[in-house]
Amino acid sequence: MDSITYIDILINGVLAIIMLGVGLSLTIQDFKNILLHPKSLTIALATQMLGLPLLSFLIAYFSGLSGEVQVGIVLVSLCASGASSNLITHLVKGNVALAISMTSVNNILTLFTVPFFVNLALKFFLGKNSDISLPVLQTVLQIFLVTIVPASIGVIAREKKKIIADTLEKPLKIILPLLLGIVFSIKIFAGEEKGGTGITSSEIFQIIPYLLLLNISGMVLGFFVAKLFKLDFRTQYTLAIEVGLQNTALALLVAGTILNSSQMEKPAIVYAMFSFFTAILFIFIVKGKKTFN
Repeated sequence: MDSITYIDILINGVLAIIMLGVGLSLTIQDFKNILLHPKSLTIALATQMLGLPLLSFLIAYFSGLSGEVQVGIVLVSLCASGASSNLITHLVKGNVALAISMTSVNNILTLFTVPFFVNLALKFFLGKNSDISLPVLQTVLQIFLVTIVPASIGVIAREKKKIIADTLEKPLKIILPLLLGIVFSIKIFAGEEKGGTGITSSEIFQIIPYLLLLNISGMVLGFFVAKLFKLDFRTQYTLAIEVGLQNTALALLVAGTILNSSQMEKPAIVYAMFSFFTAILFIFIVKGKKTFN
């Protein structure tokens, strides 16, 4: 077990700022959309909260990787879409209202799904005698403080000071990915004693096939579930993004700050290296095929 470092504290701060940015992009109408479009939202959440974790358990089980890394793979699947997926949905002209509604509900659901599924994964992959467990109350409180509270502040700020919110929203879309990039770079290149994961190139090549499989199969799952339920094409590729692209900052928070395990952080670090680009590529292919047909 590692001690909490300044990088873990930084991740808390960066994630809080990200969620503040998400909140600034939310309006009361976005929450009304949850009630106006229950079918799309219910299908999306069921796929994201149940389908993807099940998929991750299967991938982790057959990976043959160490128990802690297997738990890390499951953890990535539990940290549902956030600011990055909302940004991509906006860039590719997806169903932004649905994406933001999903983010709103996900922030609440993760308070309960993360502790439940992570403890299940710990018992399954590390055994009942493992001395690692996820404290439920601490996890709920910490996720609440760094996600729900800043997002709520953002929503209130937009309602009270819309001009300021609009002014901050655009620069934050540039600043937040840069902040995330800095944090991930430190996690990749810094030694464990300085808050990094100590991940090696051989470990990256060992882990990356399984994270690619999780990422791509998650997008395919989201797309075809939406297609199965005859949702419109724009919603289909929106679900692909929201189900397939995970909130790696939250995964780092849980793995590094709460579980104090650099091994469990490694899947999130590897996932963050490529997932933004694979999501863009996937939508490019899907939209291109639709245009061609």
